[in-house]
Amino acid sequence: MIEKEDPIISEEEAAQYDRQIRLWGLDAQKRLRGSRVLLAGLGGLGAEVAKNLILAGVKGLTLLDHEQVCLTGCSRDLMVRVDQLCSQHRIKVFCGDVYGYYGYMFCNLGQEYSYVEEKPKVVKPSGDSSDGPGAKKAKVDPNETTMVKKVDFCTLKEALEVDWTTEKAKAALKKTPVDYFLLHVLLKFRTDKGRDPDPQSSEEDGELLRQIRSDVLDALGLSASLLNDDFISYCFSEMSPVCAVVGGVLGQEVVKALSQRDVPHRNFFFFDGRKGHGMVDYFGPN
Repeated sequence: MIEKEDPIISEEEAAQYDRQIRLWGLDAQKRLRGSRVLLAGLGGLGAEVAKNLILAGVKGLTLLDHEQVCLTGCSRDLMVRVDQLCSQHRIKVFCGDVYGYYGYMFCNLGQEYSYVEEKPKVVKPSGDSSDGPGAKKAKVDPNETTMVKKVDFCTLKEALEVDWTTEKAKAALKKTPVDYFLLHVLLKFRTDKGRDPDPQSSEEDGELLRQIRSDVLDALGLSASLLNDDFISYCFSEMSPVCAVVGGVLGQEVVKALSQRDVPHRNFFFFDGRKGHGMVDYFGPN
């Protein structure tokens, strides 16, 4: 929620948030200081998101820590219901989780979400420019050009229910990160067991993960070979470094949505700690 902005920023605030104001501008910082955020779920990932939002300078951060009401560490059904409810009231939604070496973030910013993007203004040389080495080169105006753009997001339900039997989906399958299908498997595990894979029952849970992998991919009309057995050894517990990375990205995306600055991640971010890199991809109706 963004409250009415205070038009005046004190000298103390200007000094404290100097770097941020230089990065995304005074107007964006004013929107941040007038924003209140409800953060649900306070595991490793939730703690990292809280830290990043507080450092960004939001006006208020309400912490909600309850296993049955959370958007980190909650079941697929609960996330879908909360997302649908928020969509009806035009409330922005973020979800995220960390499973061992793997982490993800999802966001639904609604239909026709608008944001500001600034690009350097290029000035073309005039026809009567004098001869010389730089006569025909375009020059960059130090003043930036502000562009307002709009983009549509889909619900979590739509993002998770892609029809992979269509020709278009089959053609895109080779470029689809396996992390998306891994997310399906881990969410199904949580739904069936009411918990995440436990290191203390790694052998039993490993067998169950194999079975769920086969069931999930079969239901999607895909081969179980799409997701090999390697993932099973790396999806237990929450790894602190992975929480730091995913929490940093998630917190930054919340800041971008509140300040309406820069291109948002649409609509998934996946991080693989084994490979040490993440990627953004869109799933849902085009």
